[in-house]
Amino acid sequence: MLKHQDTTLKPYQNIILIDDDDVNNLLNRQFLTFNMPQATITTFQNAQVVLDYMRIGKILTPDLILLDINMPEMNGWDFLYYMDRYNINAEVMMLSSSIHWDDIERSKNYEKVRCYIEKPLTEDKIEHYIIEKNTEAIDVD
Repeated sequence: MLKHQDTTLKPYQNIILIDDDDVNNLLNRQFLTFNMPQATITTFQNAQVVLDYMRIGKILTPDLILLDINMPEMNGWDFLYYMDRYNINAEVMMLSSSIHWDDIERSKNYEKVRCYIEKPLTEDKIEHYIIEKNTEAIDVD
């Protein structure tokens, strides 16, 4: 398959991973760092902390947030609600182990959500969704 990459796309420079699973964060950060060495990758296990830090300017609003859905304290849906409420402008890609159709469909209701990626994050998914910025689903074995 011939791959087309729009060279006018600005690569993501500042990416935040939000997942309550520290091992997922570690692996995803390694995959992203290897495939996107120009980007700064920051991980958080608590979505509320990310919101608070962005609101007070402790961290810059990233170009991209990879967001898990099912987390304690604040889930991904609540995080998206508060992003809108606080007018935080960042692209979001849902990165979840949930393959429930209702979660995938619900993600389409949020303007900031560019796509829904099923875990695990792989090099193929990084290239397709994050580097090439495609929004259509891919089949990866």
